[in-house]
This record gives sequence, C-alpha cells and structure tokens, in this order.
Amino acid sequence: MILVLMGTPTASLVVDDVEIARRVLAHIDAGTTDEGDVWREPVENYVNPNRFDAEVRLLRAMPSVFVPSVTIPNPGDHVQRSAFGVPLFAVRGRDNRARVFRNACRHRGFALVEGAACSHALVCRYHGWTYRLDGSLAHVPHAEAFPDLDMPSRGLAEVESREVDGLIVIGALDGRRSTGSQELAWLTDGTPWRDKVLPANQLIYVDTVIRPMNWKVLIEQFLEGYHIRSTHKNSFYPLQYDDLNVVEKFGPNSRIAYPYRNIERLRARPESDWNIDARVTFLYQLFPNVMLATFPDLMLTVVIDPIDIEHTTVTTYAMAKSDLADRESRDPGPGNPAGAASFIAQGAAEDNEMSEGVQRGLHSGANEFVEFGRHESAIGHWHATFDERLARLGAGLSGEGDRR
Repeated sequence: MILVLMGTPTASLVVDDVEIARRVLAHIDAGTTDEGDVWREPVENYVNPNRFDAEVRLLRAMPSVFVPSVTIPNPGDHVQRSAFGVPLFAVRGRDNRARVFRNACRHRGFALVEGAACSHALVCRYHGWTYRLDGSLAHVPHAEAFPDLDMPSRGLAEVESREVDGLIVIGALDGRRSTGSQELAWLTDGTPWRDKVLPANQLIYVDTVIRPMNWKVLIEQFLEGYHIRSTHKNSFYPLQYDDLNVVEKFGPNSRIAYPYRNIERLRARPESDWNIDARVTFLYQLFPNVMLATFPDLMLTVVIDPIDIEHTTVTTYAMAKSDLADRESRDPGPGNPAGAASFIAQGAAEDNEMSEGVQRGLHSGANEFVEFGRHESAIGHWHATFDERLARLGAGLSGEGDRR
C-alpha cells in the first residue's frame, strides 16, 4: 500500500481536458500552433566544462523529483539512484512513510542499497552494520571494537524529502534547507499532474542507459512537436500532428499537449462526452530534469541526470493502471514499455538519434548559438528559468541565453 500525500488544494494551474480539446481543434482548423518567445542558447553553454560544473552545483542546490512512488509501494521496499552524481536511495518504512538517504554505510561508506529490493532491515554487505527502515542504526557486529560509537547519532544520512501526488521529491543536496521554498512548492503541488499520475499505480518496467550527449540536449528533445513529421515519419506522424501543440507553463514547469489525429472524432460528440485520454499525449516537464509522459494506459517518468558535458544517464520508469499491469504479468511483452513498445520505443530511438546528431554538431564550429523558434517556446522557457537560477546562485558565468 502506498501512502501518497495530497497537495494543498489550489486553483488549477493548467486547463481541463475539454479546454485542451477545444484549443487543439481550433489549431487544426486554423493550421496554427501555440507560439511563444524565440530563444538563442549559446553553444558554449553545452560544451564548456566550467559551465557544466556550475550547472551541477545549481542542480544540487535545488529540489527535484527523485523517483515515482510506485517504485516502493510496500514497507521495506527500497530503490537506489544517483541524483546529480550523489548516490541516494528511497525506502518505505514500517510507518508507510517514504524516506530518502545518502547511499552509504556510516562505517566505511559502502553503498548500502544496490538496485531495487524489499527487506525488513538494511544490512551492509561489507561488515554487517544493520539499519532499521527509518535509517536508525540497529546493530553493529562486535560493537566492543567501537568504544566511542554513539549509535543514535550514526544512523543513515537522511535527505530532505516529501511524497506528494505519486512522486517522491527531494530537497537540495548541498546542505541547504528548501522546506517552504518556491522551488519546492512547484514540485509539491501536484494538481497539474495528479489525475494523470495516480491512476498508473503499478510499476511494470525500469530502464537505465547512458546517452552520449549533453543533458540539456536531452531535455530539449521532449519539449517541442516541430520535428514530428521529419523525425517520426513512420512512427508518431501517422498518428499525431506535426507542429501542433498546446503549451502551458506553471512556475518553472511546463506541460505540452501532443494531440493524436483521432481527436477529430470529438467533433461529432457533445462536449459533455469528450474524453481525451487516448487522444492526447501530455508531456509534463518538472523542473529541472524530470519528464512525465502520458500514453494510453501508460505513464512514463523519465529522469535526465548529467554525468559530464558529453554523457547523461537516462532512467525511465514505465507505470500502468492495475488492469494493464495484470495483463502484462500474465503475458509479458518483448520490452519497454509493455504492449506499447513498438510505438514508444521506436519514437524514443528516433529522438535519441537526432539528439546524438545535435551533440556532434555542437563541436562543428558552425554555430555560435542554438536557435529555438516561436513554436519551440517550452524549450526557451526551460532555458530562461535555468539561466535565471544560475544567475541567482551567483555562478558568475558569461554567455547566458538571449531572449529575442
């Protein structure tokens, strides 16, 4: 059983599904799409190691989504992931509370959790130091060898975290307290994504891969539909529209609606009967580095984690509603994610091929900046927000993006 705290009820930060359908149909009729500001991002900001170091310092200084709640549904469940180079793990306690700890034994620093598992206690494989699920130190073999050991003070090092609306969110990793901060508030009010995330209550697949590209290039590939026809001509394009999106921004976050062609069938129905669950893919960009993507019967959480200027770890969690998860457990599909593998995996492979090409092009010397047009405004919003946070942190870098 998962205990998921609900955010404080607020006015909706995004429009409802009926309004999304209205806007999409209006764009179809007019041959238009949502537009925003142009953005130019200096190539230097992708290839400069000093800039990258400043970005990592910023990422460690702000809250972020760690893992979906469904990764640890029951007491004793635990799962590890490195966030911005910091090894962490989440564990659900006997009190049903999710906690996040730095992934190191307090004896010699051995990584306590590897992968995902369930246990009654956390036992270090190196020397057997044992911790309760709340992180407190429970047992030290041959404790007489440590006469000055203060066991109550040597529990696991906890990271500030909250569990809200299907996500486990961590605070700053650099020692700052972010409780009550504006950045944390934008990740712990789940009203924009709650109705989409919570029904997908079963984890069916996890994949982690290192991609040979800068992490910002990966962020960008999710945030525009201007490339649908040219990049996805045999996958997404036969089912979706090229260069037709509804873009909404809430604080540093954004939501992009990618409509399917079958949305036109709604024209013959009264609005009271409209349902867009299988007619629109929503892409939620939860600042700074997490994407939530909805598909029929499926939800993906994608975590983008920088390694260096040329490499990024991408972890994808595929979640489904209980009925689909039950079907897949009886008749598992060939790969990620479940029965939608051919559609989603092909599209993702095409996106990654394009991003690898962008990464190579960054070193060509052809461009001083990367150009994002009015139809790619969610990318500009992300860069503007990130640059503003860098400036606030006092990174002192030149070459920040230019909003035109």
